[in-house]
Amino acid sequence: MKSVLEMFDVDMKVGDTVKVKIFIDPDAERFAISMGKDNSELALHFNPRFDDDQDGQVIVFNNKEDGEWCTEQREDTFTFEKGEYFKFSITFLGVKFEIKLPDYVMEFPNRSSMDTITFLAVQGDVRVKSVKFDY
Repeated sequence: MKSVLEMFDVDMKVGDTVKVKIFIDPDAERFAISMGKDNSELALHFNPRFDDDQDGQVIVFNNKEDGEWCTEQREDTFTFEKGEYFKFSITFLGVKFEIKLPDYVMEFPNRSSMDTITFLAVQGDVRVKSVKFDY
């Protein structure tokens, strides 16, 4: 996936939220929001896929430790539309992440027990319109 945005020295702590507004390309296949220490140590990989080989439209969650992907968690609630703007937020709650979509809330555990998030990346078939941190 192509990198759209990478941010270093983010300094998100427990209780902090990042709000993201994106435009999903009309021919999008997938995109991802990743958060952690760097690209090899990710506490959260949030990866909506429009045409997954296994599940069709699905959101895949994962984390990465020492450069290796861990076990995927798949969520079949899919509210994304190609060619549309989309706003959502991710709150770092320490033991888990809370992802708020317009009509749905999802959670993913902080498997790697990170206490500070210093890296945020957006990849794939989207254009970032805004990123706002609520510290």
